Amino acid sequence: MAAIITVLTVLALTVYGLERNHHRRIALGSRLAGSADAEDRDVPRVVADLRAAAARPARDRAGSRHAAPSLRSTRPIRSA
Repeated sequence: MAAIITVLTVLALTVYGLERNHHRRIALGSRLAGSADAEDRDVPRVVADLRAAAARPARDRAGSRHAAPSLRSTRPIRSA
């Protein structure tokens, strides 16, 4: 009998807590509708990057990549 009362109490408190949180939620539907006049800054930035890359000489573009580091000799070291 005590187990049934405990389970019903936990169940009632869970339902009460869920209903309380549901009613306290802010209605987000109207605030998140947004507007269509937002500026998309990605397109101008990409266009500017492409223009800057095209204006750079080909010699600079090829040399701008990192060169492979020089490797040490693979010959064994001779001891004296």
